[in-house]
Amino acid sequence: VQGVDSASWLTEQLNKKDEALRPTQEQNDLRKWLDATLKPLLEKHSGGTFNTFGSCQNGFWMNGSDIDACLIIPKCLRKNSWLTKLRLVESLAITERWGSVELVQGARVPVAKIHDGKGRDLCDVSVNNVAALENSRFVGAMSSLDWRVPCLGRLIKHWASQRRINNRSEGTLSTYTLILQLFYSLQLRDPPVLPLVTNILKDPVAPEGTETGAQVPAKAVNHFLKDPEMDESTGQLRSLPFLTDPATIREGGRFPQLNMNEESLGELLVGFFELWGREEFGGGEDGDGQTVYVYDASRELNDLGVLVMRCPLTGKNVNPFTTLVWRSIHSEFARAASLLQQGCSLEELCQPAEGLPPGCGHRGGGLGAEITAALGFARPSEEGSQPGG
Repeated sequence: VQGVDSASWLTEQLNKKDEALRPTQEQNDLRKWLDATLKPLLEKHSGGTFNTFGSCQNGFWMNGSDIDACLIIPKCLRKNSWLTKLRLVESLAITERWGSVELVQGARVPVAKIHDGKGRDLCDVSVNNVAALENSRFVGAMSSLDWRVPCLGRLIKHWASQRRINNRSEGTLSTYTLILQLFYSLQLRDPPVLPLVTNILKDPVAPEGTETGAQVPAKAVNHFLKDPEMDESTGQLRSLPFLTDPATIREGGRFPQLNMNEESLGELLVGFFELWGREEFGGGEDGDGQTVYVYDASRELNDLGVLVMRCPLTGKNVNPFTTLVWRSIHSEFARAASLLQQGCSLEELCQPAEGLPPGCGHRGGGLGAEITAALGFARPSEEGSQPGG
């Protein structure tokens, strides 16, 4: 099967598979329970506001993904204060008979993992994880611009999990990295599916803006913002620095190409793997790596020999690799591109890998820890719990 027929066939498979990848009714019921029961109780007793973030908020929620939340509490600035609030969560879980709570205290941002009476995950709660919250809203704003984006994201997450390269605790890809890779590939389509981040900033940035003390243009939103994500004395979150309403983005002339791209899901998926499977992204010991910016859809050579994905909000490298690990991961993108070129089925594409890529192994922390670290925090979590996905 080749060409348009192959893309059409792939699209049919994608639509069918996406039905299975979407969150279950049980997950949706749990989220309603959190909003109706957990949220008001925690807000009443903690003096803060309860906010969900991550994949359940940003459009990439999947079957089996858990729920992340944070309490936004004014004048709660130190780790000891956060732990006091999380012990309150633990006390309420016992009093209200929700189940049990496991306190994860070792990271800079501690987490209360709430389990029901059968030991199943209900929710992971942190305190004042405001950078991750804003990041989730950015991902959600981008994913809401085109219905194909979350569908592609779920399939790419599934593919990466099947191929054993979507587990940050094993040194492979964080979900946030995969999402940024998807955004970048969709920014490059003709016409583009997604805008540059610079297109949707509420206050356009002058191109001559530079990092303090540097002679290169800054390529991260936070470099141009004076206010922190949260007012520490009031708990008030800053106004989002980017537009979120599709109509405003299109009609305001920020991204007039919105909804002009008519490619199928199959064509966009093939394009994603064709892009990232290119040898120019392969890196290696010779130091020819690529640094990619979703901020303005640009990229530049680096001497690290690996892919560096820069967070468009913070500018941080969201997923450091060794060259061995990145070469192993890149070989999976090249494999996928080759299989799709041959007209393979979705089942073949997502065939489970027999083992971890060379150089990878469990080292603790989880996906959420790496992505939250990219935002300036660090906390342990598992797949599905990070801001990006």
